[in-house]
Amino acid sequence: MNFSKEWETFTQNLVARAIGGYRNSEEYTYYHHRAKDIDELLSNSLCEDEKELVDEILFELNAAADRETEVVYRQGLRDGVLILKSLGAI
Repeated sequence: MNFSKEWETFTQNLVARAIGGYRNSEEYTYYHHRAKDIDELLSNSLCEDEKELVDEILFELNAAADRETEVVYRQGLRDGVLILKSLGAI
């Protein structure tokens, strides 16, 4: 295994752990329930074609937000390493 693959595996594990921790928080529970409430509101207010369109849009927005979160998290790891190197800690 080369360093790049090891780094990828390492960061994937850290991201998964951070997301898992967040999903056990009260904040996540609140937003998760709120999203369900909004979904129910939309389901009761839209016709089938509109529901499908809204579902597709929400799926894409969520996928983009998840990817952005991962990218920012990984950049934070890189920044942390850079800071430690500049301080001579590693």
